[in-house]
Amino acid sequence: MAKSKLHEYCLNEVMEIRLVASMFLVWQGLSCSAPITTEAEATSKALKGSFEMLEARVEGDALVLRIKYRSQGQDDFMLLSSGAPTKSLPRQVLLELHHNGSSNLSKSIVTEVKSFNLIPYRDPGNDVVHIRIKGLAEVLVYRYTQ
Repeated sequence: MAKSKLHEYCLNEVMEIRLVASMFLVWQGLSCSAPITTEAEATSKALKGSFEMLEARVEGDALVLRIKYRSQGQDDFMLLSSGAPTKSLPRQVLLELHHNGSSNLSKSIVTEVKSFNLIPYRDPGNDVVHIRIKGLAEVLVYRYTQ
């Protein structure tokens, strides 16, 4: 009988230790420490938020953007397609503006007008394309003659 009581006591102690260990691990997972990010992720986030589109319009075959950004010395903006045009009519093209510069953000804030060629985004079977720019709610209409 004493052996059985000892066995039961040991089982209870082991269960209590497991419970405490589990609670500790859960508490560690829920701690308020900052998430770990790599240098590349931090740089990407800093550059991503380094400009703001103030205005967007289509003038002839050009997309004209008024942009406010932190100047990084050698600033370069690229307009990139974010995938294939939709099959709907009129076609819709999703574009994204990228700001390329050094990772050292300066305090110099610049407002500038940039122009981008829209001819590569034309639909050969139609005379209109809807332009969607990532981060911009409004849809721009690009009309042209074939």
